[in-house]
Amino acid sequence: MSNFLHTFQQAGVAIRQLADGSAFKRHVEVDTPLSDEFKALIESDVKPLLAPLEAFRLEKLATKTRNKKWALRLGWILWLPALIWDLLYLASGDLHISVLFVAAGLAIWVIYPEMQYRKHYKQMLMPVLVKAFGDFRYDEKGCIDIDGVQTLDTMPSFSRKSHEDYISGKVEDIEFEFCELKLERKGHKSSTTVFRGGAVVLKLPFQLSGHTVVGMDYGKLGNMFAASMARRKVALENPEFEKRFEVSSTDQQYARYLLSPAMMERLLALDTLFRARAKGSGLSCEFKGDQVLLMISYFGDLLDTADLNVSAYDLDKLPLLEQELAMITGLIKQLKLDYLAARNQAVDRYSSSL
Repeated sequence: MSNFLHTFQQAGVAIRQLADGSAFKRHVEVDTPLSDEFKALIESDVKPLLAPLEAFRLEKLATKTRNKKWALRLGWILWLPALIWDLLYLASGDLHISVLFVAAGLAIWVIYPEMQYRKHYKQMLMPVLVKAFGDFRYDEKGCIDIDGVQTLDTMPSFSRKSHEDYISGKVEDIEFEFCELKLERKGHKSSTTVFRGGAVVLKLPFQLSGHTVVGMDYGKLGNMFAASMARRKVALENPEFEKRFEVSSTDQQYARYLLSPAMMERLLALDTLFRARAKGSGLSCEFKGDQVLLMISYFGDLLDTADLNVSAYDLDKLPLLEQELAMITGLIKQLKLDYLAARNQAVDRYSSSL
């Protein structure tokens, strides 16, 4: 039921984005300045890569311009015979769509140089950029360990997956994985997208008490259908957090330690950032055992900052990338701090009882 409600809510967000025009914007303007550490990384490691990258961009831009010119010329030569062919078949009672294949082939031919540039941009810059946050590894086609989290409630059931932009590393002794993920479930006649966005998996060096889930708020009726019989609703003292999310846990007290005021603010900030800049439609997270799963739904391409029509020396999109990764690593650090604080409080209570 919760998967259905999530899909329904995503559809509503998509309709609103179509209505306000944000669905057609590849990137949202960013006015956040780069940090000093990121500027130093760009000066030392990124700028030496920009000259060959710019040469590659100009080459692919010229190829795209040439392909577009020839597509307009060849289009009529190929399109008219295909149209006549389709009309002849239609007159005989058969349906042919060869004209669509011609149009699709020409379109792919035109945009292929741009696809090549975006892929090359990621391959050259992303492994360098992610190292600004630590000993991180980037893999364009990698994926999180889905088998390890497939039994968690937040991970929807699916029959097919696609993934890209895998980042892994360690923050404060906490191992983490991130990738952009699309999950589909096959139906009788068609497939339904049950999740599209970013997935973060944390492997903790300690065990969490109880089982806590932070899900999107679907309203009173929706929350009732999505509720788990094993977990009870947790009331928290942050009105904005309560408005956006529905929290349930098998351990009420520990859930409040886990979702400290600082942690709630970080989750709210992360949700707000993705809604504003990646066409986000909400996030959910789950805490169980030594794992944390964070599912961030969005429609944009988070790490696709390349633009064939913009100079490779124009790094205006990098502050967005830095801010997104900084928020995720900040959330990991906060989780470690809150765990240590909760453990210290437990030790103090035990000592005072002796």
